[in-house]
Amino acid sequence: MKLLMFVGDELIETVSLDKELVSKPGYLGNYKRRLQNKYRELYQSESKPEFFVANDSTEIVPTEQIIRG
Repeated sequence: MKLLMFVGDELIETVSLDKELVSKPGYLGNYKRRLQNKYRELYQSESKPEFFVANDSTEIVPTEQIIRG
């Protein structure tokens, strides 16, 4: 699984995720915060970043859907 960060239509970075820990509270949020801090200057002048999770079958799911279950 991978976490994908987009700003507008641009893919900014992907991070590999441990499939076993994705459902653990705070796991995705930790990665999202790190990426937001790392690219803060980039998206302050652009649109707000969006995060998606891609599983091994290339299905892309918004992180909010995974966090809520």
